[in-house]
Amino acid sequence: MTREQAELIIEEEKLIYVTWRDYDNTSGEYHFTIWFNPNNNKYETIYIGERGGVEYEYSFDNEKEAIDKMLQENYWHKYHNIKDIKEYLTKEAALRIIKEEKLEVIWYDEALKPLCTGIKHDKQRDKYISFITNAKAEIIEYKSIEFDGDRYSETFKEMLNDEFLALYALINRARMIKQNRISFV
Repeated sequence: MTREQAELIIEEEKLIYVTWRDYDNTSGEYHFTIWFNPNNNKYETIYIGERGGVEYEYSFDNEKEAIDKMLQENYWHKYHNIKDIKEYLTKEAALRIIKEEKLEVIWYDEALKPLCTGIKHDKQRDKYISFITNAKAEIIEYKSIEFDGDRYSETFKEMLNDEFLALYALINRARMIKQNRISFV
């Protein structure tokens, strides 16, 4: 995924603003910054929170990994801060919302449909993938966002996964398609 493609996704899906330069605490609050740090030869994804302070910082060997992490974190912040869904998002809750709002989606192992958003679970890599299809019912690769599967918490007391974020991305994208905000190229 390129910077331009990421910017299109952020704009169309109404995600949090991203700057593409060195961290600068004068650039405001509540946004992401991605930049290449020449000191360690890494791409860094940084979330700027309250009062322009760094809340999260990740380093990657290539820009694509940094962009992917920014999109994952972007959906995490949108889910927790916007609160347009007032409950923990399980498969059952997501299906209820999809039915109530009459959203068109591709659910896990369903056949691909044209001009639609979907979710799937790549069991080999244990990733949940939110995707969008084009008019030929083919997945638009650069619009796919991967979310982590099962992993232990930092204290190793519980198993976690980001399926709820992939479900949230599915619902958000379906809403944006319904509002004609998504491009399919």
